[in-house]
Amino acid sequence: MQPAQMKETVIEFLREFEDPDPAKLETMVADHFEYRVMTKMPGFETLKGKAGIRQFAGTIKTMLPNGLNMKLGPIICEGDHASVLAESDTVAANGRKYANMYSFYFRFAGDKIAEVREYCDTNHAREVFAA
Repeated sequence: MQPAQMKETVIEFLREFEDPDPAKLETMVADHFEYRVMTKMPGFETLKGKAGIRQFAGTIKTMLPNGLNMKLGPIICEGDHASVLAESDTVAANGRKYANMYSFYFRFAGDKIAEVREYCDTNHAREVFAA
């Protein structure tokens, strides 16, 4: 996959965080897809496969009914890898302000996303969703 196509796919995937459509997300990921938030905090287990992406979409809709309102920064693509910086600015379902910072790593298998690693301020997520 060419870097420009990878960039488009990354943007399309992250734009789905506004109002996730599980069916659309499923078309973008490989069968062996994994989504991992890079933390050891309980409740952040690795999501796997098409079932994992469906679960992920449902979780976003429940916890963030207005989406993430994500602002994307630079996207760098090389080989089968892409990286992007981003920031969210929204209100969670519990009424608390959720403004997190992210670094996403994507690994592609052909034209599908095989892996996403999300690096974010997990303490902020804990404060908003679990405190």
